[in-house]
Amino acid sequence: MGIGSGIGTDRDTTGDDPSSAGPVARPPRPATMSRDFALFWTAQTASAIGDRLTGFTVPTMVILLLDASNVEVGMVAAAGWLAYPVVGLFAGALLVRANVLRVTISAELVRCGVFVLLAVAVAIGWITSVVPVVALVAAAGVATVFSDLCGQVMVPALVPPARLVAANSRQQASDSASKLAGPALGGAVVGGLGAVTALFIGAAPFLMSALLRARIRLARLPRPDRTSVLRRVRDGLGYTRHHPLLRPLVASSALRAFGVGAIDAVLLLFAYRTLGMSSASTGLLLAVGAAAALLGVLGAEPLTRILGARRALVVTCLEGLAWVALPLCLLVSAPVALLFAIRAFSALWMPAWGVVVTSIRQQVTPADRQATVHATARVLTSSAIPLGALTGGTAASLVGGPLGSSGALAVVIAAAGLCVAGSVLLLPARLPDHRSRPRTSDAARWERPCTPLPPER
Repeated sequence: MGIGSGIGTDRDTTGDDPSSAGPVARPPRPATMSRDFALFWTAQTASAIGDRLTGFTVPTMVILLLDASNVEVGMVAAAGWLAYPVVGLFAGALLVRANVLRVTISAELVRCGVFVLLAVAVAIGWITSVVPVVALVAAAGVATVFSDLCGQVMVPALVPPARLVAANSRQQASDSASKLAGPALGGAVVGGLGAVTALFIGAAPFLMSALLRARIRLARLPRPDRTSVLRRVRDGLGYTRHHPLLRPLVASSALRAFGVGAIDAVLLLFAYRTLGMSSASTGLLLAVGAAAALLGVLGAEPLTRILGARRALVVTCLEGLAWVALPLCLLVSAPVALLFAIRAFSALWMPAWGVVVTSIRQQVTPADRQATVHATARVLTSSAIPLGALTGGTAASLVGGPLGSSGALAVVIAAAGLCVAGSVLLLPARLPDHRSRPRTSDAARWERPCTPLPPER
C-alpha cells in the first residue's frame, strides 16, 4: 500500500501550482473505517484493558502475597518497561521479515500465557520470591514490544491516509479510557476476589485480543528479505536521522518525553510532602488527569482539522506551560485545587501530540521501513523518560539546600514543563497539512525515496 504525503491529503496531479487550474476542488470525503480496522481497534482496546489490570494486579500481588520491599516492587515495575530500550530496535528489524499479523497474534497469546502461568505458580506455591515474577514480567514486556510495533505497522495498511488521524485518535481514546478505569477495576477485583484470581482475569483480555486479531484480513504479506537484522537496525536509525520530517519529530518527542519523565518522577513527592495530600486524593489527582486526557483525545482530530498538523502541535505546548504555574501552589490559599486544575489542563493537550506525530510518521514512512522507523522512534522516546525521571529526582536533591524541599520540587516541575513546551521549537518549518492540497514539489520534500537496501555480499 502506498503511503500518502500528508495527513488527510491527496497528492495534486494537475501541476505544481493548483491555482493555475482554476478554483481548488474540495478534497474528497475520507473513506470510512473498515471492518478489519474495527476488529483491530477492539483488539487494541482489550489489550489496553489487560495492560491496566495486570499493571495494577502484579505489583499488588508481590506486595500483599510476597511481602516485597520497595526496591523489589520497583524491579517488577521496571522489568516490563525496559523491554523497549533493550529489544525495541531488533524487534523492528525482525518485523521487516515477518508476517506482522501472525506476530501480533502470537505476542498477545504470550502475554496471556505469562500471566496465567504467574497466577498458577503463585496459587500452588511455586513462587515465593520476586525474582521469577521479574523474569515473567520481562517476558511479557518483550511480547508487548512486538505487539505494539505490529500495531504501528498495521494501521496504515488498514485505513486510508486520510483517516490516519481518526484511527490513531480512536486508539488513543481507548488507551486513555483504560488508564481511567483500569486501576479502579483492578482494585475492585483484587479486593473482592483476591490477587491470584485478579491475575487470571487480567490475562483474559489478551486472549480476547488475539482472537479478534485472528479475524483480520491483512492484504500485505511479508516479502522475501535476506538482509541481516543488524543491517536493518542501522537502516532504521539512518533513515530516521536523515529524513527531513522524522528527525525533528523524533527529537522533539524525545525532549517532550524527557520533561514528562521528570514531572512524573517529582509530582507525587510534591503532592505528598509539600501539600500533604492523602493517597486517596493523590489517586484522584491521577484520575482527573486521565479523564482530561480522554477529553483531549476527542478534540485531537477536530483540532488538527481546524488548525492543520503543525499548528496543532504548536498549541500542545500548553501542556508544558501549565506546569510552569506550579510554583504558585506555594503562594495561593487553595494549593490542592490549583494542582488539580494544572493537572487537568495539562493533560488535555497531551493526546493531540501523540496522535498527530504518530499519524505523520506512519504516512511519510515507506511500507518496507515502517517497523524499523517506528522502533527507532519508540526506543529513543521511551529511553528519554527514565533519563528525565533520574534528572528530575537528582535536580530536586541538588537544589533542595538553597531552595528548601518544597521550593526545589516546584522549580524542578516548572523547569520540566519548559522542556515539554520547548519541544515545539524543534518541529520542522512545514508539516503535511490535511486542509489543502499540497504542491507536488512540497510532497516530494515530505517523502524520501523508498530505495531498497543493497544486497549483502
